[in-house]
Amino acid sequence: MPYFVHVCPECCFAAFEEDYDSADTGLRRYILSGELRPEEIIGGEARGALRGSSKYMLAARCYKHDPATSDSKLAEVYLRGSWCARAEALRDRERQCQAEAALHLEQALNSGSVEPKRRHTVLYLVGELYRRLGMFDVAVDYFDQALHVSPEICQPRLQALIERQLEAARARRSENMVIRE
Repeated sequence: MPYFVHVCPECCFAAFEEDYDSADTGLRRYILSGELRPEEIIGGEARGALRGSSKYMLAARCYKHDPATSDSKLAEVYLRGSWCARAEALRDRERQCQAEAALHLEQALNSGSVEPKRRHTVLYLVGELYRRLGMFDVAVDYFDQALHVSPEICQPRLQALIERQLEAARARRSENMVIRE
């Protein structure tokens, strides 16, 4: 996961490989102006050997200044950053990335940019992020919404997962849970 984001060791521009050469002029100006402030994210890390979570947080900061970036893409960047932070045992950073991912997914839902066939999956994901953040009442609301959006297109496995995570939220459990078949 950490190797999907590329970071310039000079200016700290960060992006997925397919986006690396397509930064618009506004984003380029932002980076060159020094407003990126990478030290707020990377602290004392060597620029040539950044943690995966640092790479994703830098990428999110860059993507936020690219007008072509959707809320769904920003959510994906933060979600991947949270996975890296978990692997790095950086709990505060993991939670920060999860919260950002949830907020951007909510914005995508509210703007109508989520395809109807993916709505239940995104509602589930927002619920799961809030459950892990310990915001159980909010999580329950999103899981309930996920259960009632086009039940005929929801795969039985996802339906069962939503129901299981809904019960975990109601029981006020925030731990990372293993999915078993």
